[in-house]
Amino acid sequence: MSVAEFEYKTGFPALRLIHPNGSNSVELLLYGAHVLSWTIHGKQILFLSDKAIFEQGKAIRGGVPIVWPQFGPGPLPQHGFARVKTWRVGKTNTSGDISVDLHLEHDEDTLKLWLHKFNLTMTIRLSEQSFFQELTVHNQDSRSFEFTALFHTYFTVDDIKTTKVSGLNNVTYLDKVDGGKTKTETNQSIEFTGETDRVYKDGGKNSNPILIDDRLQITGSSTMSDVVVWNPWQEKAKTTADIGEHNFPKYVCVEVGHVSDPVKLDVDQSWKGAQEIKLLK
Repeated sequence: MSVAEFEYKTGFPALRLIHPNGSNSVELLLYGAHVLSWTIHGKQILFLSDKAIFEQGKAIRGGVPIVWPQFGPGPLPQHGFARVKTWRVGKTNTSGDISVDLHLEHDEDTLKLWLHKFNLTMTIRLSEQSFFQELTVHNQDSRSFEFTALFHTYFTVDDIKTTKVSGLNNVTYLDKVDGGKTKTETNQSIEFTGETDRVYKDGGKNSNPILIDDRLQITGSSTMSDVVVWNPWQEKAKTTADIGEHNFPKYVCVEVGHVSDPVKLDVDQSWKGAQEIKLLK
């Protein structure tokens, strides 16, 4: 029904998208184009840590941080810089499904970190039973560049110890908790008994849907075919300032992206990567 501007916290302007049905809304910051919440029929689908740090230059724990142009550690800051830059609002649509575009371009600060000129567009669309987001990368440089990209989505669960993630059977994955060994998923559903940090290569290939407790369905575009599954478990949560021991049972990260190898984007070309999250019941 509407797209409303408000201040989420001091210095953090935000948008609230409300679907015409009145029972489905999204809140997002201009900082990082960061979706903080998706509420549908009174249920909060996304997890946001009560210890999240809202400070310029810091990543926010929870919701959907945007990982670009680097996944994980490397020459750039952890998970790149898109999640700690302020984006600007583009076009909005308030008839039918509600949508908004946010934009980010290279600037002096990004060029010091990463010597490439680019334009990013984040499209966020709210439907009656689903939430869609799409990242468009346009190469405005005079040479090609490479990047990785990921939607680092935190999902609320009743209890991580009883949570099941399905749709990844027989998929090869990198087990980052076990020294980066390559393994194959042999279980119909992933269950959680300790720290879990896995990159399922092509786990979302051909837009294969991933299910959380047969309640939520996550579908990545064909360009976002890798799936990361992560929960830090008790000890790591305890020693991470913006998580806390009390929070590890409350969420699971199921993240679609293109991270196993980089995307190579030629001059004046565009690339799109998207995910759709649907509430099944």
